[in-house]
Amino acid sequence: MKAFNLASFVVTMVLLAGCSSSADAVRYYLIEPVSMAGASNGGDMSIEIVDLEIPQYLERLQIASRRPDSQLVFAATHQWGESLRKNLIRALARNLTNLLGTAAIGTPVNRLSSLPVYRLTVYLERFERGADGYVHLLARWQLIHRETSDTIINSSNEYMSEHRIDSRDYAGTVFAMSELLGEFSQTIAHRIEESQ
Repeated sequence: MKAFNLASFVVTMVLLAGCSSSADAVRYYLIEPVSMAGASNGGDMSIEIVDLEIPQYLERLQIASRRPDSQLVFAATHQWGESLRKNLIRALARNLTNLLGTAAIGTPVNRLSSLPVYRLTVYLERFERGADGYVHLLARWQLIHRETSDTIINSSNEYMSEHRIDSRDYAGTVFAMSELLGEFSQTIAHRIEESQ
């Protein structure tokens, strides 16, 4: 009798699992580089992204957003396809490659074969959809000249999406995040060009 009850329970669980809607399926997202017109040839310019750090609460696979009551919300069924930090480093490197017209952009994963002219460190203090419905990016960053060890730029920049995004629109949220990372990349590229 116990075996029959166990078999019935297993069959019921399988049927319930089969009846669950596809709405519960996990969806995976990536920050994408954005297409931007930049310099045609960066010449001898070479940059190493030494590090890009994010707050600990963003190191989870679940996409984070904020609520008006200062709470963080993590979406169980909307997740990053890989480590957000690694994704951001790769997207930033690709953006800078396009903007500065140089393939000599090193990362912690893809080191340059020669010593870079500039070393870039980035800390994203905030990068999520806020309680106001807008996506926010707040970044502190530093550019150091390798030969002189002088700090060329020590800056903080803040960006916000043009439009509010519905709290359930994760594809729209991630798209806005990619756009903001693109704007941040443009700021870095512009400041680097000015410093030469």
